Amino acid sequence: MLHEAMSKQLKIVAVAILVLAVFAVLIPGIRQSSAQEEGQYAGIEQCAMCHEDTVKAFQDSIHGQKGFALRSDKACESCHGPAAAHVEGGGDKTKIKSFASLNTQEKSDMCLGCHERGKKMFWMGSAHESRGLACQDCHSVHKPAVEKAQLKKKNQSQLCFDCHKQKEAQFFRPSHHPVKEGKMECTSCHNPHGTQTAKLLTADSVTEQCYQCHAEKRGPFLWEHVPVREDCTNCHEVHGSNRLKLLNAKEPFLCQRCHSDTRHPGTPYDETRVTQNRIAGHSCTNCHSTLHGSNHPSGHTFLR
Repeated sequence: MLHEAMSKQLKIVAVAILVLAVFAVLIPGIRQSSAQEEGQYAGIEQCAMCHEDTVKAFQDSIHGQKGFALRSDKACESCHGPAAAHVEGGGDKTKIKSFASLNTQEKSDMCLGCHERGKKMFWMGSAHESRGLACQDCHSVHKPAVEKAQLKKKNQSQLCFDCHKQKEAQFFRPSHHPVKEGKMECTSCHNPHGTQTAKLLTADSVTEQCYQCHAEKRGPFLWEHVPVREDCTNCHEVHGSNRLKLLNAKEPFLCQRCHSDTRHPGTPYDETRVTQNRIAGHSCTNCHSTLHGSNHPSGHTFLR
């Protein structure tokens, strides 16, 4: 029994010595591998030797601020990868990550490594992403035209209008939201990085989006006008219209889309007589002035 116990203890000691020997061999190798990996980075000072202007612009930008270092202390190499081989190769472009050689998905993935939260969390599958756009189509890290969001153009709306030509034309109409005047931006209503709502709206619906500024139209009202509650674009063209108050049709034709020959004649322009009492200078809202909703006990026809 004593012999068996001693033999068992010797086996345990032998296994322990073997494990320690294995660790003694592996740990220096792991440390050396880690050191070699760390040695692949050249450092921003080395980058500045050739790309002085680019590095200077980077350091002055939002990415060159202290907050960026909390994410990564590799500066240029955070995006372009380890540059030691690139430097040793005399600037060999094949030995460093060049954004010109990346496809759309790879470019965006690079940015999403840090910008994956907040308003950017719905980028994947969004309208712009699914149409083959990358972050760099609108933003520039090294040569932004404006510091805010590092956009490629000073005017955000002009950046959007590069693609959305129809919307640009609508803003030249007499009645329009003050985007050209600089009082609003496209992002006042839309999130270009993606949303869970239609048309990239930042609110849950069109009406909720409009209520953020037009709070007096929200209600609740004792008497509600159903098309108003349903969708503001039933009556309004939000980007611009040739009619007053962004209406998408002229009164009374706008109202006649729903109200045709109800109570009093609903077709005031169907006669040729100039003396017709609603032929000129009159409209439905001359009388129905509270059509967005009324709290008057007798306001069911929106007269008060």
